[in-house]
Amino acid sequence: LLGHWLAFFFGRKRNHWLAYPSGLGWRCRSPPSLLRWCCSLLLSLSPSNDSLTIGQSLVNGQTLVSAQGSFVLGFFSNGDSSYLGIWYNYLKPQTIVWVANRDTPIKGGNGSVFVSTSSLDLLDRRGNKVWSSGTLNTNSPQAFLLDSGNLIINDSASENPNPLWQGFDQPCDTLLSGMRIGYDMSTSHNVGLRSWKSNLDPSPGDYYIGLDPNRLPELLLFQGTLLIYRTGPWNGQGFSGLPALKMTNVLVYNMTVGEGSAYYSFTALDRSMQWRLVASPDAHAHRWHSNTSNEWVEYWHLPQDQCDAYAYCGPNAACYNSDCHCLQEFVPKSESDWNQRTYAGGCVRDVVLPCSRPMGHGFAHLSHVKVPDTLNATMVVGKGWDDCRKLCLGNCSCSAYTVFGDSDCVTWSGDLVDIVQLTEGINDLYTRISHGDPSHSHRDRNIAIIVSVSTIGTVLVISALLGFCYHRTRQKHLPLSNEVFGAEHEHAPGPKLAAPLEKNLDLDTIRVSTNNFSKQNIIASNGSRTIYKGILLNFSDLAVKRLNMEIGLMELNNEVKMLARLDHPNIIRMLGSCIGNNEKMICYEYMPVGSLDAVLFAEDEKSGVPDWSSRFHIMQGICEGLLYLHEHCRIVHRNIDPSNILLSEGFIPKISGFGHATVLDLDLSEGKAENFRGTSGYCAPELFYGEYSVKSDVYSFGVVLLEIATGSKATSFCRDLADDFPRYVRQHWTQGTADQLKDPRIGDAPKGEFERCIHIGVRCVQEDPSVRPTMSFIRNTLSAIRP
Repeated sequence: LLGHWLAFFFGRKRNHWLAYPSGLGWRCRSPPSLLRWCCSLLLSLSPSNDSLTIGQSLVNGQTLVSAQGSFVLGFFSNGDSSYLGIWYNYLKPQTIVWVANRDTPIKGGNGSVFVSTSSLDLLDRRGNKVWSSGTLNTNSPQAFLLDSGNLIINDSASENPNPLWQGFDQPCDTLLSGMRIGYDMSTSHNVGLRSWKSNLDPSPGDYYIGLDPNRLPELLLFQGTLLIYRTGPWNGQGFSGLPALKMTNVLVYNMTVGEGSAYYSFTALDRSMQWRLVASPDAHAHRWHSNTSNEWVEYWHLPQDQCDAYAYCGPNAACYNSDCHCLQEFVPKSESDWNQRTYAGGCVRDVVLPCSRPMGHGFAHLSHVKVPDTLNATMVVGKGWDDCRKLCLGNCSCSAYTVFGDSDCVTWSGDLVDIVQLTEGINDLYTRISHGDPSHSHRDRNIAIIVSVSTIGTVLVISALLGFCYHRTRQKHLPLSNEVFGAEHEHAPGPKLAAPLEKNLDLDTIRVSTNNFSKQNIIASNGSRTIYKGILLNFSDLAVKRLNMEIGLMELNNEVKMLARLDHPNIIRMLGSCIGNNEKMICYEYMPVGSLDAVLFAEDEKSGVPDWSSRFHIMQGICEGLLYLHEHCRIVHRNIDPSNILLSEGFIPKISGFGHATVLDLDLSEGKAENFRGTSGYCAPELFYGEYSVKSDVYSFGVVLLEIATGSKATSFCRDLADDFPRYVRQHWTQGTADQLKDPRIGDAPKGEFERCIHIGVRCVQEDPSVRPTMSFIRNTLSAIRP
C-alpha cells in the first residue's frame, strides 16, 4: 500500500523537487530517483514467498507460503486475540496445525513477526515481545516455511543443513507427517499434543496425547492428569490395542525407541493426500486425511466404545463388547456393583497362591488382547515364550506375562488393569493361576478349555434367551382367532402372532373400529397402502395399515415376523395382523402425536414443536430402540427415517416400519442383499452396494439425529453433490460454526449439549462403516451429556 501511495504521489508531483536527509545537511533529488530509492527500501524489508531473512518482518495481513503452496504462515484471530499460526493453503475450511503464541495471544491490535540478529520474535503493536524462538547460535538467521508444514530457522551463512530451530519440536494439537512426539530422559525433552480449549480457541485445553517414560512405549490420552485411554504398548508391528491400525501403502507408523527415549511419528507415502492426527477438545484423538475434493475425511477416532475407557472393568478383569468378566480364579470385588454394571471395583483373587510352591502354578491363556497397563510391567529382551514363562514362574509376585515379537518378554506384578479382549489381535496374555498341568502344553490346554467353555456357554445363553423370549410372549398375549390370521398365517413358520390379553380382535371388530375403513378415519395414504385410525370402546385406540394391492406384501409379511418377536418401549407394539382371506393388514398401538417428520417439518406446527429437552429425549429413545434391536435381537432395521419414528404423548419415540428389517446370522457381523430399496437421504452408502450391518442403522440414526437438532430435512439436499446434508453439517462442524445450524424453534440448550449432539451425528454419518460408533457407545455418550 505504501509503495502504491508513493507511486501515486510522485506521479502527480513529477515537476517538484523534494529534499531528503544526507549526513548533517539536506540534498535535493528528482522524484523518479527518490521513488526508486524508496521502493528498494520497501523491498528489502518485505518477505519473499516462503522465507524471512534478518531485518525482515511479517505483519498482520501478510503471509508466507511454502514453495509448493501446501502451507501458509500468517496471523489469525479469535475475538480480540491474534495468533501467529500455520494452516493448509488449499484445504477448506481453514485448518490450523501450529500456533506460536497459543499461551500469549496478542490483545487488541495487530502483531508482527521479526527476524533479529539472533532469534525469531513475535511482537505486539507496541513492540513488546510476546513469543520468541529463543536465542540462536548465529548472526545470520533465516526462517523458512517448508511444504511439510514445518517452520525452520537456518544459518544462512552455513552449509549445515540441520535447522537451528524448528516448529516440529514444539507441536500444538496436531501431528503431521514427519513430526514426532515422545521423550528423551537424557535431555528432559518430553513433547505431546495438547488440544485447543474449544474449536475456536487455540489456547491449551484439557486433553493431551503423549508417551510416558514410566510405561512401555504407547500413546496415552489424558484429561488433565487423568488417563482416559491408551493404545496398548508398541509390539514391533503396531499397538497391541489397535490391531486394525496397520501400515499401508499410503501410511507408515514409526516408533523409535532408544536408551531412555521413545518417539512416535508417522510417514505419509502418498503426497497427493494430507494426513493429520489431532488431540481434540471433544476428548478424542482423530486421524484425518484429505480427499480429491480438498475436504477432510475422518480415518478413525479413539476412544470408540466403552471398553476403550481406561480401567473400565477395574483391576483383574477383561472387557469385551462393553461387558466385563473377571480373570480366571478371580471374582467381583462387589457382587452388587457388578449386578448393576458398575465395574470400577474390579475383581479379587478367590484362590490362594502359595509362594512356597511357585513352580507348581500355571497360567490361563487370553488371546487377541490389549495387554494390561504397563505401569507395573518389566521388559526383558532376549527371552522367548518358554524362557518368559519360566521367568514369571520363578517370581512369586509375577501375575502375568507375554512376548512381543519373538524375544521381548514382558512380565507384570500386582493387579492387571485395562485388559481388553479384541475380535482380532496379535498379542496373547498368560495370567497366573494356582495349578498347572505338566502333561500338556499350558498354551494348548488353556486354549482348549476357553474354546470349549465359550462354545457351551454361548449355546446355553442363546437357548435361555430364546426360551425366555418365547415364554414371555406366551404369557403376555393370547393368540388371535383364525378369522383374523387366516390359514396361511396359522401354518407360517416362526412364533405365532398375538393380540393383547385385554381385547380379542377379529376382522369384524377392526371394521367396526375404522367405521368400515371410511375416509374420515384415514391417517395417511399413498398408492399402495392406507393407514386408518381405529376407535374401540373400553380399549385404547389402534392404527391399522392396510395394503391396497399386492405391492408391499413381502415387506408386510416380513414386518409381521419381526414385530412378533419384539418387546421394547421404544419399538412399536403390534396388536394383530390379517394376512389371507383377501385382507392384508397389521394393527398397531395408536400414536397420537404422529410421525417424527410430521412434527419436525410440519408447516402449520399445530401439534407444537418439541423443545430441546424433548428432542434430546427423542434421540435417546431412538438410540435405546436400536440398541435393543442390535445387541439383543441381532436385527438390522435398514430403513430408519423420520417417517418410521412414531411419537406417543410426551414425545416418546417408537421405531416402526420393519418391512426391510433382517436378522444377522449368529456367526456374521454383516450381510448381503440384492436390489435393496430404502429411503434416499437416510440409507448408508453400503446399502446401495448390497451390503449391510448394524453400522448401516448407525448411519441412518446419525442423519435423523442431525435433523432433530437442526430442524433441516435431509431430503431437501441433493445427494452426491457438494451440498448433501451430512457433508453440509460436517463442514460447519469442522469450521467451528455448528451453532449456526441450531433450529431457532428449540429455544436455549444447556451449554455444549447441542454441539456434542452434532458431533455424535457427524461421527455416525461417516462413509466407512468401520469407523462409525456402535449404538452402545452412542447411548453411553448421550447419557454422559444428560444422565
